[in-house]
Amino acid sequence: MRIVGGFYLLQFVMNAFVRAPIRAVGPEGVLAQAALGDATARFLVDTWITFGLEIGAIGAALLVFSRRPAEAKALVWTIIGIELTRGITNDIYMIASGYDTTVFAVWIVIHTAIIATALFALRRPRPVQRTASAARPL
Repeated sequence: MRIVGGFYLLQFVMNAFVRAPIRAVGPEGVLAQAALGDATARFLVDTWITFGLEIGAIGAALLVFSRRPAEAKALVWTIIGIELTRGITNDIYMIASGYDTTVFAVWIVIHTAIIATALFALRRPRPVQRTASAARPL
């Protein structure tokens, strides 16, 4: 959970501040157009910032609940759903729409790795913690 949470926070920075997705697959010159006040270009940038904020909130939740993983099963299932829909399904849509196959194929691999990690975390048995009163006398 911590690795995925940290990765989501990195995505927040890359989306909201570096604007890496716009630079990688966005229309050429759109950042310059946004800086000049073009409304459509500004909307594109603002949408990616909003998306970055969402990813950042999810990453923060993953980091907070990584301290109590037994209480985070619903969050882990939510991550699986996000990675399947907003992740893999959207990447397939983007490839079918004519965007750069390489970029989205790499993301499909990343989404798959996150899903596999989540499924592993859900299946991994948690150790039983003993309290002082439950300990056997020597």
